[in-house]
Amino acid sequence: MEKTNPKPSSKRLLFDRRYGWVFDEWKDPSEEALAAGRGMFCIVPLTKAFLKTATNSIDFVARSTVKVLEKPDLLDPRQLQASLKDQFSRVTNIIQKP
Repeated sequence: MEKTNPKPSSKRLLFDRRYGWVFDEWKDPSEEALAAGRGMFCIVPLTKAFLKTATNSIDFVARSTVKVLEKPDLLDPRQLQASLKDQFSRVTNIIQKP
């Protein structure tokens, strides 16, 4: 019985100057042209961005919860409106600065 060599994997980890380390899979260009994509993505920056966003969201929720528990009057509609106006003015000031 002859041993057949399995087909080498078309997937590889390589460094791309534009994206950093990417997990790439070689595909037939004629098939890929019809599929409109290369199947390439960079896992490290995606994971880092996801974790940073999740961490910031959790921190924000925790800080907000503590503030509301310490000062229940923060849920007053007038207080909320004043806080939103203040935050909006801060954002517009940051955007307007060159």
